[in-house]
This record gives sequence, structure tokens and C-alpha cells, in this order.
Amino acid sequence: MFTPPVPYHLTLDDRLFLFINYLPHTVLLDTIAVTVSGLGTGGIIWLLLALWIFVREEHKDHWFFIPVIAAGITSWGLAELLLKPLIARPRPGDIIGVWRIINDPVSFSFPSSHATIAFAMATVLSAYEPTFRWTFYVLAIFISLSRIYIGAHYPTDVIFGAMLGWGIGWASLFLRRRTSKISRPR
Repeated sequence: MFTPPVPYHLTLDDRLFLFINYLPHTVLLDTIAVTVSGLGTGGIIWLLLALWIFVREEHKDHWFFIPVIAAGITSWGLAELLLKPLIARPRPGDIIGVWRIINDPVSFSFPSSHATIAFAMATVLSAYEPTFRWTFYVLAIFISLSRIYIGAHYPTDVIFGAMLGWGIGWASLFLRRRTSKISRPR
């Protein structure tokens, strides 16, 4: 495995990126990383998990999808439409020696919308199905790390996206609780 020399002028973020990006690359690991990253695209896996939880529940909560949809749309909107164009951070492809598994996406790098959506949805779904809390968060972590491994994001893109998503998830749950109190007949 080729490991590029790390120039001293690289930031800690660059160095962490190169460390994760240069973990062993095999056909199997690359396929897994691209698949896991793809699962997070557009929140598709999270919508499927939300449907699974809804169908599984004995008592169908007709407000169930409000925080799920609110968290998904807010996460995507804040990351893709507001913060990425505002901050305009280039993708890590400019670093010499980046191991790219995919072509650089056309949008900017900061924050990772995959991480933002993953952690927002993991937070919301964990509130409804606490038994699978660790499963949801581990999936969110793998989706987020896959973005660094495949060369699409810096670690700080993913960390900030995860924190933003977690906050959006809790805000969606808070608003859901407030609206259910308001809409309950007295």
C-alpha cells in the first residue's frame, strides 16, 4: 500500500483525513464503503427504517412521520442549501495523494449532508425504537466514516454534520412533543 509523505504544512484535519482515507483499500472494503455511503444518499435507508418501525408498532402513531420528515428535510436543507454554499469549502480532492473511490461530488464539502441526515434520523428513530438505538447510531457512524474513506469529506465536515444532525433530530422531537400537547383534546 502506498502512503504519501505527509507535508508539515497540513492541518490536523488534513492529516486525519489522510489517515482514514489511506486505511487498507481492497475491492471488498471499497465496495462496502461505497454501498454504505450510497445507503445514506438522500436518507433512503432512514426512510425505509422509519417505515419498518411504523409497521412494527402495535399502536400506530399518526404523528410518527412528522419528526422523521422534519428532521430529514431540515438536515438536507441546512447542509446542502444554506451552509455548503455559504462556507464554500472545497472537497478534499485538492490534497496531493487522496485516494478517491468516487468522483468528487459537485457540491461543496462542509458540512457533510450524509452525516447530518444520518445523525438527525438516528436521533429521531432512536426515540421511537430505543431497543435499536445503538444500531441506528452505528449505522450513522459507518455512513459518516465512509464519506472520509471514499475521499468525499474531511473529518471536520463529518463531525460538524453529525453534531448538526443530532441537534436537528432533538429539535424535531421537541417540536413533535409540543405539537402533540397542543393538539390533544382537553
